[in-house]
Amino acid sequence: MRIAVTGAAGFIGAKVSDELLDGGHEVVAIDNFDTTYSAELKHDRVERLEGRQGFHLITGDIRDEDAVSSLFRPVPDAVVHLAAQGGLRKSMDEPATFISSNISGFGNVIKATVDHEVKTMVYASSGAVYGGSRHLPFKEEDAAVFPLSLYGATKRCDELLAFSYAHAARISCTGLRFSTVYGTDGRPDMAMYTFAERISRGEPIKVHGHGKMVRDFVWGDDVAHVVALAVVDGAEFGTTPAGGGPRAAIAGDPWRVLNVATGRQVQLMEMIRLVEVAVGRSAELELVDAMAAEVQENGMDVSLLGETLGFVPSVQVEEGIPQAVEWYLSYLESHKA
Repeated sequence: MRIAVTGAAGFIGAKVSDELLDGGHEVVAIDNFDTTYSAELKHDRVERLEGRQGFHLITGDIRDEDAVSSLFRPVPDAVVHLAAQGGLRKSMDEPATFISSNISGFGNVIKATVDHEVKTMVYASSGAVYGGSRHLPFKEEDAAVFPLSLYGATKRCDELLAFSYAHAARISCTGLRFSTVYGTDGRPDMAMYTFAERISRGEPIKVHGHGKMVRDFVWGDDVAHVVALAVVDGAEFGTTPAGGGPRAAIAGDPWRVLNVATGRQVQLMEMIRLVEVAVGRSAELELVDAMAAEVQENGMDVSLLGETLGFVPSVQVEEGIPQAVEWYLSYLESHKA
């Protein structure tokens, strides 16, 4: 298959591209190498990908319709849309940037997918869409109408846009609601890495929610595997019955959302303890209140993911966090000014 991947220089995008190339697919990719975090790290990822047969890169922005159109020459067999602005807190401070990238950019990509009659689109959503939903663990059938952050709101908007096109154009749209993704080659602005860096320097770390926050940490390579499984999945599917489901006439529209997580809740303090062990030094904690945009407790039901794609997580935090911390500290050491 020829697969178009947006955001291929990103943490998840690079891993997905690798996974697809490993599967014998051709990948045509786009990224704008923005400086949300180190563009050098993004170029490092792409440099490794460019050494592989079947990988082709376009430097461009998904907010540019002409750049998006270039992904479709020639027309791919499927589209994987991962390009986006990330960050709960940052989204509240920079709404215009997040809306233009995560909503307008998404609109450009899905419209090009329809115009070129590509029938499969897999895209990144987020567990942030659940926000203030009442019941735990979060399930795909939840109405997901209370995102606490603008970031979560943009991702929920993408899901709704995808439904509109799944209904009108009959393209198969799979939205993957990622939980907290971590791993080697990750985003340096993630808490796990900033904690590791500060602890290694003997500096205090700010612990939001007084350490009582709960997350589901999912390994980056496992996430990439889920994306690849969704791309090649040939099974027919109808509308995920969220919020009680649609009327019968449109229940067969090819639109689904799937939680991508481990199904295991990990307290923030447990994550910090694992980081301390990996660094070999105790942390000095500064306990602070959680931000309004942050979900206190995140737990995701992954039974539907297992039933539909046969996915079982391969890495848990006891194994993954030491690897992630070791990678990051080594990366910092090798990139000293």
